[in-house]
Amino acid sequence: MLVYYLQMLDTPEEKIRFEQIYLKYRGLMYHVAEDILHNRQDAEDAVHNAFLRIIKKFSRFQNTPAKDLAPQVAVIARNEAISLQRKQRGEAPLEDWDGLAEPSESISDYHALVDSFTRLPRTYRAVMEMKLLSGYSDGEIAAKLGLSKTAVSTRISRGRQLLRDIVEREGFLLEA
Repeated sequence: MLVYYLQMLDTPEEKIRFEQIYLKYRGLMYHVAEDILHNRQDAEDAVHNAFLRIIKKFSRFQNTPAKDLAPQVAVIARNEAISLQRKQRGEAPLEDWDGLAEPSESISDYHALVDSFTRLPRTYRAVMEMKLLSGYSDGEIAAKLGLSKTAVSTRISRGRQLLRDIVEREGFLLEA
């Protein structure tokens, strides 16, 4: 598969850079996708789509050292897995449609939470993804994004409040 991706890139430098990213993160990306999809083939499809997305926006990955790309590639893989999952939900057999139409009764419903999370403004979502998905500390996030630790803490706090507001507006019950 790597050969296929490399053919999509123009320069030898891009090919070397992409190969580094591919070899370093394909396992992480697969793990993230498989945790969401719970299906090996679907996870592989999501990872494939994620690599295509990386190639499409490859200029964004040129200046960041490969060792620092874990949060970005994990989020791309997660988003592709969620997108694939949504598409599959739309193709549910007729007999399952009633179950899909029932409203969720709690915020613990994973899909409802993911949908709510994706409605956060990008500034807050990026910091919260690094905090919640990748488990980075505020200091690590600050270093990776070039922000102060105070700015990161503020964005996390505001992001959590915005998420609460979205959840309440959507009619979910918060269960502690």
